[in-house]
Amino acid sequence: MRYRGAHHLPEWLEQGKPVLKNNNTDDIREALASIKLPVCIEVGCGKGGFIHQMAQARPDIFFIGVDKVMTVIAKAAANAVEIGLANVLFIIGDVEDIAEKMTPNSVERLFLNFSDPWPKSRHEPRRLTDKSKLAIYERLLTERGVVEQKTDNLPFFEWSVASFESAGWHLERVLRGFAEGEPEHSQLSSQYVQTEYEQKFRHQGIPINYLRARPPV
Repeated sequence: MRYRGAHHLPEWLEQGKPVLKNNNTDDIREALASIKLPVCIEVGCGKGGFIHQMAQARPDIFFIGVDKVMTVIAKAAANAVEIGLANVLFIIGDVEDIAEKMTPNSVERLFLNFSDPWPKSRHEPRRLTDKSKLAIYERLLTERGVVEQKTDNLPFFEWSVASFESAGWHLERVLRGFAEGEPEHSQLSSQYVQTEYEQKFRHQGIPINYLRARPPV
C-alpha cells in the first residue's frame, strides 16, 4: 500500500535525521547505548502520534518507535523534530532484529497499538503477540516491565489473550470494549493515551480492547 504523501519521503528523512535510524543500514548500538533514561518501546509506531503524546507528557522517559514502513516512520521522526522532542528515537526495521542489539532487561513498557491482526491462520507467526514475539519481549523487559496491547479486532484480541496465557504471562488487566474517557497524560500507560486509530474508532463507535501483561516470573 502506498502511503499518502509518500512523495515527501526525502524531506521527511532529512528533517527527521536527528531522531531516525535504519536498522538495515545504520549501526544502532551507539544510539541505544547513549540513552540514559528509562526506556519504553512502541512496536508498529506508524506516524508516531502516540509516542509524540507520551514523550511530551513524560520527559523523564525515553520512547523508541519501531516500524517497518519507511514512509510512516520517517513522517513520525520529522514531526518529532518539528515539535522539539529530545526523548525519542525512531528505528526502521523488524523488532526481532532490533531487539538483538538492545540490552536485555532494559525496557519498562512495550506498547502494541492496533497491530496488524494478520487474520489468516497461516500468518499467525507474523502477529506481534505470537509466542515467538513474546519471547523477545520477555528478554527485553525489566523485572517490573509489562506489555500493553490495544486493538479494535476482537478475534485477534482473544487470540492474543490465549497466546499470553499459553506462554505463562500474567494478565493483569483484560478489558473488552473499554471506555476510559479523556486521556490522562500523567499516566505512563496506553490505557489513557489515544492513538490516531483509537480516536477515529471511538468517534465511529467501534469498541476497543485492552490488555496489560507481565512476563512469567
